[in-house]
Amino acid sequence: MKTASIISVTAATALLAVPAYSQQKKAKIPAVPAGKLVATPEVVHTGTYPTLNWNIQYPSSVGDIATIDGDGTINLTDKNIYVDVRLVGVGVTQSTPGADKDSIPAEIRISVNGSSYDQLFYGTNSDVDPTHSLYTKKHQLGTRIDFGGRYVVDGQWTPFTTTNSPAVQFTTLTDGQDAPVSSDAMAEYLKPYVNGSGKIKVGPMSALVMAEYAETDSQSSSYDNQDMVLLVNFSTKNNNGHGNNIDGVDSSNPGQGSGGPNGAEDPSGDVDDETSR
Repeated sequence: MKTASIISVTAATALLAVPAYSQQKKAKIPAVPAGKLVATPEVVHTGTYPTLNWNIQYPSSVGDIATIDGDGTINLTDKNIYVDVRLVGVGVTQSTPGADKDSIPAEIRISVNGSSYDQLFYGTNSDVDPTHSLYTKKHQLGTRIDFGGRYVVDGQWTPFTTTNSPAVQFTTLTDGQDAPVSSDAMAEYLKPYVNGSGKIKVGPMSALVMAEYAETDSQSSSYDNQDMVLLVNFSTKNNNGHGNNIDGVDSSNPGQGSGGPNGAEDPSGDVDDETSR
């Protein structure tokens, strides 16, 4: 949805014409608020009050800054977009007979622009903290983001499946789309993200990445895409210190944090650098 605001201000001093800000992409809302300022071009005399019109547009939904492929891949269509990934829940429903699904370890990995898949999480549902950011990083126009994962059965890894795999084992859904699982079969961790009509309920700048690890037959009742569920948030500004980038550096202030490269944990990751210095 495009939003426009008209604001009138007065001034007792002379105003020069204000140049228009970039409006090259009229077909879609830009990621960073943009628009134009228009003022009367004549010299303003004492006692007169010119009108300044301000027309501004800003992103209001995932569709304004990204496209999502049928296999769940996210493609950014605008620049300077922060991508934040959090884990909603883990619950593989097929493994050793009699095994508790909450005790089956699984992992999720991320790949950017075809790079190797870096691990974001490994563990069971008891290890999940939905308030913790697994990944926060700024990306540019044209960035492709893929996810992949697997789980452990009888002490062995199952085959690794991704949003690039021939079989569609992932789906990425935005607010208002149909949930791929019925309410009676829905995991507890997914229920807060689905409304009473069976529609995905997330913010307009968020998406749920849902994975099916255990079942490959899409016609099976066990194929419900809730073995691993991620919440991906998009924004045009950083999350101000919550979580670490994949390289271990504090995402809010790469030059201010104390973290190291190569995946090392950032000891200042829970500190808001901008308010603590």
